[in-house]
Amino acid sequence: MADAKAETRRLAVDLGLPEGSVHVEMDVPTGEVPMEGLLPALRTTADAFVAFGAALSARDGKPVSCAKGCGACCRQVVPIAPAEARRVAALVEEMPEPRRSLVKGRFAEAWKRIEEAGLMPALEGQGPRAAGGAVEVGLAVFRLGIPCPFLEDESCSIYEDRPIACREYLVTSDPAHCAEPTPETIAPVPLPTRVWAAVAREEQGIPDGDPVPLVPLVLAPRWAAANPEGGARRPGPELLRSVYGRFASDLSRGREKR
Repeated sequence: MADAKAETRRLAVDLGLPEGSVHVEMDVPTGEVPMEGLLPALRTTADAFVAFGAALSARDGKPVSCAKGCGACCRQVVPIAPAEARRVAALVEEMPEPRRSLVKGRFAEAWKRIEEAGLMPALEGQGPRAAGGAVEVGLAVFRLGIPCPFLEDESCSIYEDRPIACREYLVTSDPAHCAEPTPETIAPVPLPTRVWAAVAREEQGIPDGDPVPLVPLVLAPRWAAANPEGGARRPGPELLRSVYGRFASDLSRGREKR
């Protein structure tokens, strides 16, 4: 768990991209922290990438079509890094009663429906998802219509603390298609890199370019209970440089594919 009162230092970074430069200002822990301690800075980074991508898309005549009150994407399988899963679990435990029990009940109901549909092994990475069937499993879970346990009145109740992948998912296509998404009907805002994936790779020591083992948001408390220990603690600036190094690798591979 992140240190509640860790000392931080304000850092400003300019990330050069083929389409321009992304400026990020964030507070970074100065002492040794697990990846959870770096999440606020990484969320700020993701927000900067998303704002950059959305501006480029709007410039090209494809403005973001997402709007408040549209929670269709909040029924998808949201991929999060292990550090985020532990943070989500901690966030639930920090909630006052009766809200804590209410949210825990929503998670329990979601798990029950996933198990009844026979999708739990695959969602936990023990079945088709682990063998490359992530899309099929994701669509099967989506068809169950299970809302995110944090979704209330079709809006995110933990908006400021929402996972990085949630921040990175914006579309420019007609919102009417979001209820039945397909690769042909959904047009996401293109981003230069996926911050959540870089975090997951760095935290778990996954080589760049390899598939990223993910924790589905809906299973976060369950996964965190079985995996309570985080990764090694490292100085905040050093850890940030390592994650940013993953971005550079992603960008290089992206250029090679062009």
